[in-house]
Amino acid sequence: MEKVISYLYDVLSVEPIREEILNDVKKTVMDVTGVEAIRFLDPELREEIIRIEHLAEKNGACGGLMPFRNNGVWEALSREINLIIIGNAHFIIDNEDLLTMLDTSGQVLGEYVPPHLKEEFIKNNPRASFLSDDFVLYPDVEINGEPYFLIDEIAFPPLEKVVGITRITSGSVSTMTDDWIRAKVGCEGPGRWTHLVGFDITP
Repeated sequence: MEKVISYLYDVLSVEPIREEILNDVKKTVMDVTGVEAIRFLDPELREEIIRIEHLAEKNGACGGLMPFRNNGVWEALSREINLIIIGNAHFIIDNEDLLTMLDTSGQVLGEYVPPHLKEEFIKNNPRASFLSDDFVLYPDVEINGEPYFLIDEIAFPPLEKVVGITRITSGSVSTMTDDWIRAKVGCEGPGRWTHLVGFDITP
């Protein structure tokens, strides 16, 4: 009987602490410039995101012309707690490594260059060729194997100051998932971006 009472006491005392931590996370994220809405994932929403992301990877990037792997999303989903953030691109911090084009040997064939780094990048890499305003290709690299896009995990610094959480990471969802989520939560329209964050509650 004493063990049962002790177990119930532990459970009841942990839940308010957990709720307080999640409230701190929500307040911290909502205070970030550019954030419009957040939502913690329940099991049903999480499973639907997994389904759509698998479908997006199966369809490929560039209209199906090139494979891609969304490592950032899978890493975020591997954490205990997940939340989606919707807002403009200004809430994404330290996103230099967000998107890379690799070959099967691991060589970098191209990568995303944030606008604030573009001028310095061009100065240091005069032979690089921009495929778009923010994505560069390296024409001198000899491709070894099939190229693919890697959307990698990136840090999410605003949550690093929140007490009670660990293993914080984040990733940019596919266009398919982005469209579906924003329609579901009523945040449709241009100029918005959906981002997925994951973390564990400290034991």
